[in-house]
Amino acid sequence: MTPSADRPDRPWRPTQFRVSGVYKRTQQVWVTDRRTGERVRRRVARFDVRYRVDGHQFSYTFEQRGWADSFARRLHEAFADGRLFDPHSRQFTDPPEDKEPGGERAVSFFDVAVEYVARKWRGWEPASRRNAQRDIARACLLLATDDAPTLSADEVVAADRWLRSHALMPDDTNTDDTDGPWEAWFARWSLPLAHVTDNHLHAFIEYVRTHDLTGQPRTLAASSVRRARAVVRAVFTHARKRRLLEWDPWEAVDPEPTADDGINPDLVMTPTQLRALAAACATVDPRYVAFVLTQGLCGLRPGEGVALRRRDLHLTATPATITARGTHSAVPDKYFLKGEDRRRPLKGRSVHSSRVIPVPGELVSVLRRHLDRWAQPDPGGVVFTNTQGGRVDLSNFQRDVWNAARHVTFPSSSPLQSVRLHDLRHAAITGWLNAGVPLKTAQAWSGHKTLSVLLDTYLGVMHGDTQVGLARWEQALAADEPPDPFAH
Repeated sequence: MTPSADRPDRPWRPTQFRVSGVYKRTQQVWVTDRRTGERVRRRVARFDVRYRVDGHQFSYTFEQRGWADSFARRLHEAFADGRLFDPHSRQFTDPPEDKEPGGERAVSFFDVAVEYVARKWRGWEPASRRNAQRDIARACLLLATDDAPTLSADEVVAADRWLRSHALMPDDTNTDDTDGPWEAWFARWSLPLAHVTDNHLHAFIEYVRTHDLTGQPRTLAASSVRRARAVVRAVFTHARKRRLLEWDPWEAVDPEPTADDGINPDLVMTPTQLRALAAACATVDPRYVAFVLTQGLCGLRPGEGVALRRRDLHLTATPATITARGTHSAVPDKYFLKGEDRRRPLKGRSVHSSRVIPVPGELVSVLRRHLDRWAQPDPGGVVFTNTQGGRVDLSNFQRDVWNAARHVTFPSSSPLQSVRLHDLRHAAITGWLNAGVPLKTAQAWSGHKTLSVLLDTYLGVMHGDTQVGLARWEQALAADEPPDPFAH
């Protein structure tokens, strides 16, 4: 709502207050149909709390009626307690004059973020620590007061580095003389937690979606936006549990779509394209043929392929199989606790879980030759090695082999120019489903926890389902020998 010209721009103690009511309205929003994957417009309910403070009109919007009623009740209680009203956050706050001189400053988002990371760090996976640190650091930079000095691109990078290396790194002792200024900057300019509104959070989400760290335009995947939102919202949930915040401003922020970034059919390779890509990798080094084909035919995640050892391959069995027992984490050492192993469990599984995947005949011969020439010799030795004989590093592989191979294999106009290493897994699972592999079998091979997750993910890239289904239905109807409806 646009403020009137005579509205105060600083908190004041109002003499008149009235809630006009909680008003329900409908709003057209874009959502993704989970069954068809199509983007459709639907009408959803929103609830506006409208209230007047000393003649000035304000409004706050919620997704649920209960949240709106609770917010209106808290407004009445705060006015009765004689609190100040902040026109920017549109809510009542603790009066600063009630604090004793030299008392503690208001708790800021930065303060709670540092405490939240310190409490949760040990329970997170190393990759989760890295990702949460990145998203919370971005929020610390963006959730600053309106009068905070504007940082240059170089200063933003320096502040982000300090946040990740020191403030949001528990038990870090590697400090130097450059740390003091940034600590003072966030202590002075970080937005007080109670002043964070849905407008601030909307701006944060939109900035993360459309800009990189230094403000350059970019489009972030919807799944990454949802993860950033979930991480930052968890900081506010932590604050509410500690009773540092009366209500969660995220309740007034529309949720991100949850099913708008499934498998892109344009990035799913056919077996012929997969073989051509593997051959292109061989021009750099033939040891990488088996690495690419194993992921593209057996549906392994990149980290699972890197973690394979000799004892996990059973090429003399009938049928030949691969046992995936875990994944190898390649995140930097600083995200691991002392004594923590880089071998991590399979995604969403316990430490000792595993899954068995059959190996097609064409891959068996490739793997046998690979084991003889390049794999480490002992049973616990790594299967896929680099040119120095050590474990394949995914970042180096993508830079030195993968990027060149995909540009050589696919024409410049093809979407497959941007195919990712993880898309090898999508190629395998899509191939299984299109070849008629039973759904529960495909689920066991792929490692999806439920059949519904498998179907929701790959339904849009399965070919010919409509034709096959209709043909079978026609056969069933014909076998029933229906009577002629026009006989009488």
